[in-house]
Amino acid sequence: MNFTLTPLALAVNLVVLGSSAVALPALANNAQGTIKDIEVITISNQRHNSLVDNQSYAQGKTTEADLANWLASVPGANINSNGPITGIAQYRGLFGDRVATTLDGHPIIGAGPNAMDTPLSYSAPLIVDSMTVYRGIAPVSAGMSTIGGAIDISMRKAEVLNSENVHVSGDLQAGYRSNNSASTLSGVTNIAKGDVAVLLYGNTQAGDSMESGDGTVIEPTDFDKTQAGFDVRHSTENNTVGLSYHYTKTTDSGTPALPMDIEYIESSRINLDGDFQLGQWQGEWSVGYLDADHGMTNFLMRAHDPMKKRRNTALADTTDFKFVLNREFSFGELSFGVDGYLATHDSVITNPTNAMFEVVNFNNVQDDRFGFFTEWQNQYGETTVQLGVRVKHALSNADEVSGNMAMNMVIDDMNSGMGDMNSGMDDMNSAMMPSMGSLLSDLEGDFNNAERKVSDTNVDIALSTQTQLSETLSLYVGVGMKNRAPSYQERYLWTPMESTGGLADGHTYIGDIDLESETAYQGDLGLTWQSSDFMIAPHVFYQSIDNYIQGTPLDMDDASAKMMASMMSKDNNPLKFSNVDAKLYGADVNWYYNLTDNFQLSGIASYVKGERRDIDDNLYRIAPLNGQVSVSYHNENVITNLTLVAVAAQDDVSATNTEQATSGYGLVNIDVEYFVTNDFTLRGGVDNLLDREYQNHLGGYNRVKEVGTPVMDRLPSEGLSAWVEATYSF
Repeated sequence: MNFTLTPLALAVNLVVLGSSAVALPALANNAQGTIKDIEVITISNQRHNSLVDNQSYAQGKTTEADLANWLASVPGANINSNGPITGIAQYRGLFGDRVATTLDGHPIIGAGPNAMDTPLSYSAPLIVDSMTVYRGIAPVSAGMSTIGGAIDISMRKAEVLNSENVHVSGDLQAGYRSNNSASTLSGVTNIAKGDVAVLLYGNTQAGDSMESGDGTVIEPTDFDKTQAGFDVRHSTENNTVGLSYHYTKTTDSGTPALPMDIEYIESSRINLDGDFQLGQWQGEWSVGYLDADHGMTNFLMRAHDPMKKRRNTALADTTDFKFVLNREFSFGELSFGVDGYLATHDSVITNPTNAMFEVVNFNNVQDDRFGFFTEWQNQYGETTVQLGVRVKHALSNADEVSGNMAMNMVIDDMNSGMGDMNSGMDDMNSAMMPSMGSLLSDLEGDFNNAERKVSDTNVDIALSTQTQLSETLSLYVGVGMKNRAPSYQERYLWTPMESTGGLADGHTYIGDIDLESETAYQGDLGLTWQSSDFMIAPHVFYQSIDNYIQGTPLDMDDASAKMMASMMSKDNNPLKFSNVDAKLYGADVNWYYNLTDNFQLSGIASYVKGERRDIDDNLYRIAPLNGQVSVSYHNENVITNLTLVAVAAQDDVSATNTEQATSGYGLVNIDVEYFVTNDFTLRGGVDNLLDREYQNHLGGYNRVKEVGTPVMDRLPSEGLSAWVEATYSF
């Protein structure tokens, strides 16, 4: 195999077969413009009728309902999983909206205040063309908030073939997974004639609850999800215009690490995009709209107290836009862009058996973000330099809230619920104490009387260089200053709730309207050694974050919230989103070695440590040291992989979040891919071949009563599971 490496765009193409990965170099094109990214990792979804190059083949399993699982094969990346379809991307210890996650460059803002509809849940494997993870310092063009990196999903588009006759092609795919009887059925069709093409797709996924290695049923982890849509594209030599529509509907899907399960998620997404050439300038533009409606309950899929039924109905509307111009100059390639989104959020909590109970959790919350960025790239000898600057403005506001607990209870003894309240409370144990209704009224009044309209203006800077030191060795150096304005949950959560963007630590939180933006000072150093048969690419990184937003214990200024949390949720350690100081550092590596023309060894390893700088504590939900090694065999018709996964114990846990340590474990996975004909492919394998019982540190705690796992114990992970899938291309 012959590879051409240039310092302009070193990428790594990950071969994903089952749970294995092989890292190979390839050229990477920036989906956001013509400037190429110095260091990215791309998981491609190849759908050729015949296997052109076994080693560059890559595809995730369709039997896995969560697209986020693809990240397990990316060095430095991981997944916070609160349920089978709620994977939250983590990169080098940062997660949630700190990681810019886009679909075709469009930011995806979910409706769920607890991130049940994560950005990656708005797509499915068969309609994904590739997943790009920016390694090192993410370019400022990759998203509005890239403090924790950036991920972009390239969706399949209608392919214009400029043929005189109608040309029809497509794929049909079916899959089954044994552990939870999960089934998948997908279809994609492309119809093209002349300079117009239409792509149609549909996908359905469903499964029962999983079982762990010792036979414990992980309840509820059922899921049911349907997606469908189309893309229409008109393309000429200098201009392309496309219109796409994507529909997602999820029903009755469990999230055992959260206090509620998904009753439904229904969303419609419309995008209009194009590219053009204007003289020597090349341009790209896009406009998108997402309407999401989300319902969740604590009683339809789990045991519950009949007096405490809860339903949360959440709505979100997002309009986004982007316009980019770029051009080659004598001093390099220059790009200018403007982008942003306008989002609104509403969330109301009710009790279906008590019409008087209602808490308006978020009321017409406005979260608008706008940015202007410029990037420059040029090559000096063997060194490529990329410099980007983004100026961004975040504007937030919220309407008045209200709450009615419909309770007139008087609490006579607060010893068990008040925890460490000041000593002046001791004499009140037998006295009449505030009711939840009066406490709620106090919090409501404080919020409604506050100045809720706030704005933040920040500047991001990213500088990356890549130097070809020799024919086989290249050096990457990246530095950056990145900022993130607070999320709407962190600002406007006015009464103690777990609406925390999927943190899933079991604590209730309140927000702080006056939070400052996070500011990270980042550095990354990487080497790549590449020969004809061997490649290794280690990276080390460090970032110091000022005003890192983290839950901290409530003080006496928030006495009403603390009493409320104790009485309503039995939470004796409620937290408040606050600005602290933090740092993260570590290393990750990917490598491969061609043993022969048919056998290959490959692997990845990742380590990150997250610490508070203001106190002696660790950051919450940080992935432990982990890695995997794969032995692969391929010939003209077959690819096989044997993968060993090793995860260390995680003892560096957050005392503030009362985080529990986890033990290490090892897994064995095996998969086979057989190309029956040019048009028909069979894949199959076994995950967790030895049926190991283990707990993933990022899997959260059980929040469901009357199941095999005690409440607030670490959730077990899936045991042995055989899977099979078939793809037919026409």
